Amino acid sequence: MKILFFLALMATQSFALDYERDILPIFEKKCFDCHSAEAKKLKGGLKLDDEEHFFNRFAKNDVVIPGDWDASYLFVTLVMPLKEDGAMPPDGKGDRLNEEEIMAVAQWIHEGAKIGKEKGEEGSEEMEPSKILKFHNGLLLKDGDEAPPEEAKPEPEWEDWTNSEGKKITAKYKKLANGKVSFELEGGKNVDYPFEQLSEESQLRIKQLADEDAIPRS
Repeated sequence: MKILFFLALMATQSFALDYERDILPIFEKKCFDCHSAEAKKLKGGLKLDDEEHFFNRFAKNDVVIPGDWDASYLFVTLVMPLKEDGAMPPDGKGDRLNEEEIMAVAQWIHEGAKIGKEKGEEGSEEMEPSKILKFHNGLLLKDGDEAPPEEAKPEPEWEDWTNSEGKKITAKYKKLANGKVSFELEGGKNVDYPFEQLSEESQLRIKQLADEDAIPRS
């Protein structure tokens, strides 16, 4: 959440996000294979590593409309469904921008798309990206869409666990954190037990349950 924290901090300052400092590193990581001077095959004639060139391309096909991220074709391509023509990057051609990176691009445009010495008009307060853009599992929700409610986590079951010495207890697995496993014993008492002191079989089961906890529910 470093970028979101940075955006919140920037909102309290008198200066806007800067292309070279804040946005170029995102494009360098995700877009330079097709949109830079070093690209083997430049796509769309667009070079994101050349600020003067990029600025001169703002008006062509409304690539960037300072202050209006929602109408900027650059932003639209970043949030298009992957299978649609024009989605960036094209399916199978690289990693898409994540939620924080998309928010940074939207905020940069909203604040006037500062690039070099150029900066356009800022967008309206009503179009502040943080107030409008919503994501679910990394995908932008369309107007009126709501994120589906998360499924309730299933109640843990009583299971038998053994330690490296072969001693057995019956308990419910609660969580794995900082090298310790939280168990609920009969009677409701909770205890933390060193993961490394469990038997190999119990360790494998704990890892399976911990991996299941890490999977987003939707």
